Amino acid sequence: MAALGGERLWRVPLDGTRPVAEPQSFFVGTYGRLRTVQASGDGTLLLTTSNTDGRDDPKGQDDRILRLKVS
Repeated sequence: MAALGGERLWRVPLDGTRPVAEPQSFFVGTYGRLRTVQASGDGTLLLTTSNTDGRDDPKGQDDRILRLKVS
């Protein structure tokens, strides 16, 4: 799960709809506001950032699509 306000990626282990372990956070503040995460079929996650939203002038690293290798 991606978090805009918390600026982190969450892993929430589930068994159906029930949590089976404590959630873990990753990349806290590393990439800014995280909008979406999608698992891809090749063992990677696609993660989008949302750091401009009309605030200030966009910079080169503001809104990105990141490909993360899952190990």
